Amino acid sequence: MKKLLTAIVAVGFALGIASCGGAGVEVSEEMQGFMDKIEATNSIMDAAEAYAYEADEMPLDLYTLKEPSVKSMEEVDGKNVYTMNVKHGMIDSDVMICWKDGKVVNIKEAPVE
Repeated sequence: MKKLLTAIVAVGFALGIASCGGAGVEVSEEMQGFMDKIEATNSIMDAAEAYAYEADEMPLDLYTLKEPSVKSMEEVDGKNVYTMNVKHGMIDSDVMICWKDGKVVNIKEAPVE
């Protein structure tokens, strides 16, 4: 019985790690700094302003954000577009952060899959 329980826990742990995604996604120095700023201030607005992006409205600007992580990155029209996941309360959301020449040029909600 103990071996069975250990096997179930091990499989669950492995599946949990595999489902996190983002493993192997290379993150630029700027994007890492952006996530570090969110972690330090809990604000996407503060992080965006630190990288020369200002907008009247921004996804998740009213929430206290935690645990930012990159799920994926793709290059679109010469820009690097990161899909970042952040937690706010008991919910988490995906946001697309678009970079060009070391500056944030757009932030929008990621489409729901």
